[in-house]
Amino acid sequence: MLHKIKEKTKQLKNKHLDELASNIDKTSSDGGMFQAVKALNRKRFENPKVHDNDGKQVSNPSQIQLIIANHFKSKFRDDNIHDIEPYFGQPRKLKSPITEKEVKASINNLNNGRAPGSDKICGGFLKFAPHLIDNKIAKILNQTFERHEDLHINGGLLIALPKPGKPKGPPQNIRPITLLNSIRIVLLAIVLNRIRPKIETYISHSQSGFRPNRSTSDVVWAHRWLSAKILNTLNLQLNITGIDMSAAFDTIDRTLLLKTLREIIDEDELCIVQFHLSKTTLDVKINGTNTTQLFTTNVGTPQGDSLSPVLFIVYLENALRNARSNETFQQVLPNEIIHADDIDFVGTDPPNINDIETSLKNCRLKVNVDKTEHTELRKDKEDWKLTKKVGSLLGNKEDIDHRKHLSNVALNKLSNIWNRPDKVKQKTRIKLYNFLVKSILLYNCGTWAPTTTDEKRLDSFHRRQLRRILGIHCPTKITNQSLYKKCSETPLSLQILELRWRLFGHILRRDNSIPANLTMLYYFNENSNRGRGRPTTTLPITLNNDLKRLQNKGVQLTTKENLHKLQKIASQRQETYDVVVVVVVVVVVVVVATKAIPTTTPITLLTVVKKILKEVHTILTVMVLAL
Repeated sequence: MLHKIKEKTKQLKNKHLDELASNIDKTSSDGGMFQAVKALNRKRFENPKVHDNDGKQVSNPSQIQLIIANHFKSKFRDDNIHDIEPYFGQPRKLKSPITEKEVKASINNLNNGRAPGSDKICGGFLKFAPHLIDNKIAKILNQTFERHEDLHINGGLLIALPKPGKPKGPPQNIRPITLLNSIRIVLLAIVLNRIRPKIETYISHSQSGFRPNRSTSDVVWAHRWLSAKILNTLNLQLNITGIDMSAAFDTIDRTLLLKTLREIIDEDELCIVQFHLSKTTLDVKINGTNTTQLFTTNVGTPQGDSLSPVLFIVYLENALRNARSNETFQQVLPNEIIHADDIDFVGTDPPNINDIETSLKNCRLKVNVDKTEHTELRKDKEDWKLTKKVGSLLGNKEDIDHRKHLSNVALNKLSNIWNRPDKVKQKTRIKLYNFLVKSILLYNCGTWAPTTTDEKRLDSFHRRQLRRILGIHCPTKITNQSLYKKCSETPLSLQILELRWRLFGHILRRDNSIPANLTMLYYFNENSNRGRGRPTTTLPITLNNDLKRLQNKGVQLTTKENLHKLQKIASQRQETYDVVVVVVVVVVVVVVATKAIPTTTPITLLTVVKKILKEVHTILTVMVLAL
């Protein structure tokens, strides 16, 4: 009897999964497709597990709500700090009123599938509403600031989620997700567009977070070149000190933030930001209870919008300027590599953490000394290669293996899709693979310096994953050429080559003061004694090997002068296109020609190149757009 119950349960479960899988192809948009995938793999949402003061688990929803509310109230509310008033000065019109065009541009940037706040208005509702609404919103906002009215839009819904990898129970292991009013999000997007150019001139070039044309890739690029310097230089040692700040976004002094902004932005913009930081409330939402646990906040930046992260990096920059004034850091280029609140100080000697802690503490930023990471880069040591920076390991091979592991984990999570090829179209499965699996595998792959063996293993690993999503298993066989054609794919090694050069060209066109460019100059500026033997394969050597495949072009990457020449080429897109065309064509001919083009067909070299370029999805067009 138990066996029959088990079998029946299994049948019902599989039937339900089949129905969910079928829904993936029934949607008319990518957003609907991903929502269907989430429904297929989603576990039933449960309230976070919370312990009381005695360490016992609480099951009553009202008690869970109260404990979570009290915890976050202690973080976001300080009774010793005066609340910020929503306005300053006398009521007046904005010197630069909010326009209908600004409102429309902000609404168009809203995400359709974003969860609504307390107003229960999704971004899609505003995007597809009649255009008359843009003018109405602009008038309401202008009238609000002209009359110093309260729109009652500064409240947020706090959704509590457990932090991954943390023990469940302690409230400090809960991550708050804030859902804001849609009109507030529109207003903050408007002011962000106004102040961004001014903010960019204030923020140090060492900061890569929440800035246009900057990302984790240029942070990892800088670390790769520092590692390359160490691996190919005798008797050189560098120290990277990564400081960890406890709840950095949640400790900001709003009064100090406004004082800092007063020197950067104009009066209208400051008025809107002050309105954003005043009378902010959070309401904890828990399933199973209709009660509210509303509390007022006066500490930290209200998260859940596009402006708050930018306000944070302004606040952090002000704190770091105070720390820099103490001159506690070695002047090794670059002496700082920063992404959001992840700060790395680089030098021949570690900085004085106590001085840094004191400087940041004056701005209410708390340095977790116990979690401060000291990394010593030396050629004769290997442990630094396992150090993680913004999601990537410093060691090249170690990072590749790590990415392969994470992509396999992501692949296995979608087994319900791969195991039902009759329910989900092949085109849809390939699209899901590219978005949800391959993107994890290729994270920051433009900074990799794979050896020939690494490239072969990556290509083999990629083909294994492709065969799985197509449902091709032993003893069924398929040639590599047919597999790539069936999936509209190319060898992964060629994709990495493309991404490496796209990233290289992108960095070369950035300011010379960003860490990625400073580390390249440092690599060539400092005299180095490489020692005997074959040099270790690193990113600069890999880039130079790519350039060696050029014939009679006189382009290489072995000196500072070569780097400046490449920077000049990168600034002129047509010349960049010419260099990249030759690099990619030669590499593709060498790597792919014997595999992608039948050797028995008597065709000219030009035809070979044309067919190869078709195989790699017009890689040259993509490259010229990127570089």
